[in-house]
This record gives sequence, C-alpha cells and structure tokens, in this order.
Amino acid sequence: MKNPIVDHLWSKIAERGSLARAAAKDKLEQVQSLTTKITNKEGSEVARNVLADGKLEFAIKRCIEFHDGGSRLTDADLHIYYEYATQAAKHSQQIIDKELDYMEL
Repeated sequence: MKNPIVDHLWSKIAERGSLARAAAKDKLEQVQSLTTKITNKEGSEVARNVLADGKLEFAIKRCIEFHDGGSRLTDADLHIYYEYATQAAKHSQQIIDKELDYMEL
C-alpha cells in the first residue's frame, strides 16, 4: 500500500491521551476513505470483503469512544478492539497489496 493503515502512528491508538485519540481519528478517516475509493472503483461487496465487512471501522470507533471517556469501556476493551483492528488492518493491507495494487491506495 502506498499509505499503509498500520504504520508508526497506529501504535499510539493503544496509549492514553490526546495523541491516542488523534491517531484513532486519523486512522478511522483513512479506513473510511479506503472504503469510499474501493466502493467507487470495485463496488461495495469488494470493499466489505477487503475491509472486514465494517468490523475494522467499528473497532476503531470503539477505540475513539474509549478515548472520549465512554463510561462503559475499560482498558481491556480498548486493547481488545485495538488488537482486533490491528489484525484486520494488516489483513486488509495484504489483500490490497495482492489484489488491488493497481489502485495505488
């Protein structure tokens, strides 16, 4: 991928503070942008298949909710959502590199 989802900023999501929230917001925007680009070029089914059927976006949103002080989310929740999002994002990157490399995402 031209701009990988999991990069030096990604690991900040699992930390505390404003940088963690900013990193999560940035990555959410990146995933949403990828969803739009893939949907426009290849269709929504391909976008769902590549980006974990919306679960990647959902997990990042839960990380943001934690950083916003979501009272029902704990540190364990943050790390569960973060770990899932990390694995899903890496898998998405592999698919993009292998099957959608012509799109230069």
